[in-house]
Amino acid sequence: CCFGWTGRSIPISTVSWSSCEVQAELHLHYINFRYTMQKRFPSILEVYYKSNEWSGIHGIRENDQMTWLSSKN
Repeated sequence: CCFGWTGRSIPISTVSWSSCEVQAELHLHYINFRYTMQKRFPSILEVYYKSNEWSGIHGIRENDQMTWLSSKN
């Protein structure tokens, strides 16, 4: 049929790969969105970071900063 497989069902490896690709794209989109927020509305981004930290989710701010620094190099 299409993409090299025959039959009615799509191979699991294809579904898994597609899922990983979608997750990677969404992750990059969120990082780019937060970068834009940091440049335009830093106080709103600060509320986002603080609310995550209050709810027990730590490291988002640090991961964003490391990503932004490594993308400049």
